Amino acid sequence: MELLPKQQVVELIKKSNNILLLSHGNPGGDTVGSLLAFAAVLKEIGKNPTVIVSDPLPESLKFLPYVDLIQKAPEGSRDLVFKVNIENIGIEKISTNTDGKTLDIIITPENGKLKEEDATIEAGKPKYDAIVVLDTPDVDKIDKIYDEYTELFFETPVVNIDHHPGNEYFGTINWVDLTATSTAEILVAIFEALGKPKFNEDVATLLLTGITADTESFKNTNTTPKTLTVAAQLLAAGGRQQEIIQNLYKTKSLRTLKLWGKILSNVQKDADFRIVWSKVDHDEFAQSGSSMEEAKEVMEEMLANTPNVDVVGLIVEIARNISHVILKGVKGTDVLSIAESFGGSGQNLFASFEVRNASLDEAEQRVLGKIREMRAKKLGKTIEKQENIEEEKPAAKEIKQRNDRIEPREEQTESPKADMSEENDNDAISRAIESLEASGETIEVEEKTEAQVSDEAGATSGSVEEKKIQKDPNSLTHVSEILKKFNPTDKKKLEEFKQKNERARENLKKESEENG
Repeated sequence: MELLPKQQVVELIKKSNNILLLSHGNPGGDTVGSLLAFAAVLKEIGKNPTVIVSDPLPESLKFLPYVDLIQKAPEGSRDLVFKVNIENIGIEKISTNTDGKTLDIIITPENGKLKEEDATIEAGKPKYDAIVVLDTPDVDKIDKIYDEYTELFFETPVVNIDHHPGNEYFGTINWVDLTATSTAEILVAIFEALGKPKFNEDVATLLLTGITADTESFKNTNTTPKTLTVAAQLLAAGGRQQEIIQNLYKTKSLRTLKLWGKILSNVQKDADFRIVWSKVDHDEFAQSGSSMEEAKEVMEEMLANTPNVDVVGLIVEIARNISHVILKGVKGTDVLSIAESFGGSGQNLFASFEVRNASLDEAEQRVLGKIREMRAKKLGKTIEKQENIEEEKPAAKEIKQRNDRIEPREEQTESPKADMSEENDNDAISRAIESLEASGETIEVEEKTEAQVSDEAGATSGSVEEKKIQKDPNSLTHVSEILKKFNPTDKKKLEEFKQKNERARENLKKESEENG
């Protein structure tokens, strides 16, 4: 009968001695608390654990017990490796001599001669019986040590312990409990199975830190009855809850407060899609000296309390053209699907990802575009084009529609079409007048003088008394505008046009008087 994942984990740990403990970059309270608790328990049962965290720890977590166990990189084995290039030479024999102080290693080739440059000396690679990866959904998120010592993960059994829904089950053994609020909650059962049903105060504090951090002190909706039961057991075992609360939530460094100020000054809100977000550029983030974990705190403690919001986002440019994005779902809003569309991971209510090869503004546009798209489906809304154009006023919109109905003539030069018939010109003018009559629109604009109109119409002789067309509140106006569009070619057409426009004006005035 095949063993359950928990049983497989326990059996592998029992038969292993040197165990490497890892997690993801930019660790938080659950990550560090779980790593240190695991290391402490392994030491108690006689194992030799190594805890690796390459990134700096947030100041808020440096109070944790056993924090001095954390290393930046694995130590090599005690082996010293001599490498000799024996290509095309072969080895006849290897012998050693020692006088108690030095050791001579003698290599005799079958043919040819070995030179000094054929030999090199290296420190032995680290050797582990098992690798335990905690709180990490996929291989890409594993601490940067994975890139430097990739061969370790092919030569050594890997245990994957996690609670994130997006976990890719990359381990030799995978224990992924989606019902758990945190990795620390899962470890309680493992430690009990390893024969440690009772925890000392330090281990209880570490595990309680993990649970407290991932539930935001039991405020999140992912908090379950089991979570509260486990927390109660840890409190009974001596877990220092007030010390945890003081360091996680009540103590902030000056640099953290400065970063908070920058984040809060950049806050924006989209009321239609119920989104609030902020961003910090690379220079602001670097100058603050803060970690992503510290940046995340402002989102959890302040932005998430914004009223009438379902999605909270923070975009931090951690390097040039690389932005780290954190999303938080409020009131049960799922943000994991948004993060996964960018190759990210996390939980339904809390997820993260990176946007590469894009400036901070470009990353912001991509992220907000995807959030709006997915929120639109959820809310049953449509997304209008985001243009910096004000909505046209009703009157202006109606005028635009009216003018669109009047087809402008294209200017013609040296073309047979320039000699349009009088009938076609009059038809076009008639259509314009009908359109004006139908609209009933009145606009107060300054009209050109009669002399200017005549000049545009091609009058070549005589003088015309300049007499402005008087503004009339009931005027249909744009005589000159229509002339520009249709450009009558002789004085007769001009007079006909003016007469038709006058009749339309009189009709409109008459209708206005009848309607009171």
